[in-house]
Amino acid sequence: MAQVINTNSLSLITQNNINKNQSALSSSIERLSSGLRINSAKDDAAGQAIANRFTSNIKGLTQAARNANDGISVAQTTEGALSEINNNLQRIRELTVQASTGTNSDSDLDSIQDEIKSRLDEIDRVSGQTQFNGVNVLAKDGSMKIQVGANDGQTITIDLKKIDSDTLGLSGFNVNGSADKASVAATADGMVKDGYIKGLTSSDGSTAYTKTTANTAAKGSDILAALKTGDKITATGANSLADNATSTTYTYNATSNTFSYTADGVNQTNAAANLIPAAGKTTAASVTIGGTAQNVNIDDSGNITSSDGDQLYLDSTGNLTKNQAGNPNKATVSGLLGNTDAKGTAVKTTIKTEAGVTVTAEGNTGTVKIEGATVSASAFTGIAYSANTGGNTYAVAANNTTNGFLAGDALTQDAQTVSTYYSQADGTVTNSAGKEIYKDADGVYSTENKTSKTSDPLAALDDAISSIDKFRSSLGAIQNRLDSAVTNLNNTTTNLSEAQSRIQDADYATEVSNMSKAQIIQQAGNSVLAKANQVPQQVLSLLQG
Repeated sequence: MAQVINTNSLSLITQNNINKNQSALSSSIERLSSGLRINSAKDDAAGQAIANRFTSNIKGLTQAARNANDGISVAQTTEGALSEINNNLQRIRELTVQASTGTNSDSDLDSIQDEIKSRLDEIDRVSGQTQFNGVNVLAKDGSMKIQVGANDGQTITIDLKKIDSDTLGLSGFNVNGSADKASVAATADGMVKDGYIKGLTSSDGSTAYTKTTANTAAKGSDILAALKTGDKITATGANSLADNATSTTYTYNATSNTFSYTADGVNQTNAAANLIPAAGKTTAASVTIGGTAQNVNIDDSGNITSSDGDQLYLDSTGNLTKNQAGNPNKATVSGLLGNTDAKGTAVKTTIKTEAGVTVTAEGNTGTVKIEGATVSASAFTGIAYSANTGGNTYAVAANNTTNGFLAGDALTQDAQTVSTYYSQADGTVTNSAGKEIYKDADGVYSTENKTSKTSDPLAALDDAISSIDKFRSSLGAIQNRLDSAVTNLNNTTTNLSEAQSRIQDADYATEVSNMSKAQIIQQAGNSVLAKANQVPQQVLSLLQG
């Protein structure tokens, strides 16, 4: 080996070995401090990927076991409710056996039936209110999928059924009924089939259902009692309510108890009365002549002024002006409704008040159209009719001239709402007073619950109890299956955790040994490095001489 000074190869080799040993020592210390053999992908790239997949599986299986336990709880909750339903059915059967003997008086049978109804109501309550985590488990047919694995498609399905007096075949169950056919509790679906229209759902969960039909009332007060906002009455023939128009449609507003109407061919004088305000009042309006609109005020005498209070006049062209010179005619409502120019040609004029009444006149032609006018509903209250002429058309009787209608005129009324019922959140149907509604054998809805004695009542109860037993058996089987799934999931999780540990966790015996070895080598290396750094000193002996 050459004797050199510039390069101390022995020192470099020793330093390199010390660095390698330092890296090994650092790795051992990191593993011992973290407990993991793989602290980053560089420690074991393939092992890190495998261990991470194990982590996904283990976490998924752990959650799946919790899911399965939740499924067991669902089945237990449902079975508990079924157990109580079964208790009620057993009591109903006991009462039915008691009612079947001939020694009972009518009063006894009534008492027995009252308890039976109470028990059936409790069955319906349990059905509608039994929940697991907000899910009704007996309120409707359905299924619930329980995820019992870490991957897609690994599910177990719990079949749920609607269990109430209706599905058990006990709707209208009776031991002392007298009617030939019993009434049944009204339902939302049944009302829709019978022509009721579903309306809005209120904040308390009730939904309105209404049905319209021809109103056959023979008095004005009867018709008004059935009206709702938006309903219409059409008058055919002259009537002073609509200012002698030949045909008028009146639209009802229940809030104000008034009718609004639109009429063609209205007398100008009567039309003016709809524009002029009450004594001592002034109303704002818009006047349109020749396509040009102008804001004006109308006082209680029909005089028209500008919006800033100046008197207005009609000029030779039929337009409004503030200039009195050469225009002697003050602007008035009646003047505008008969508006003409200097040649006598009719000038079309439209007046619209702030109240929404619009009158359009064709000058001296006498043609006036009125829109948005109103009349009090009291004008219709006292109207009497002769016999119904068919449908909703009534002939006005001879004593109605004071109501604005002439004898022989016809009133045609829209179909009117005759019934409104409310489907409650629990499925019952009530009227506006909160009383439950029933449907009899003739399809009539009312609060009367007609009853008939159930034929073969004990057989009906046996069938109901049998259906409960079958459902409970299926729930018991699913509980056992889910319990088995939980056991398997826990075993799998344990085994996967052990496999992951062998790949990912640090072996402390090995790592402590490696650390001790590295520390000793490090100390030896430092000592040897000091010796290696002294080697160039030997070259100096060659220079002494």
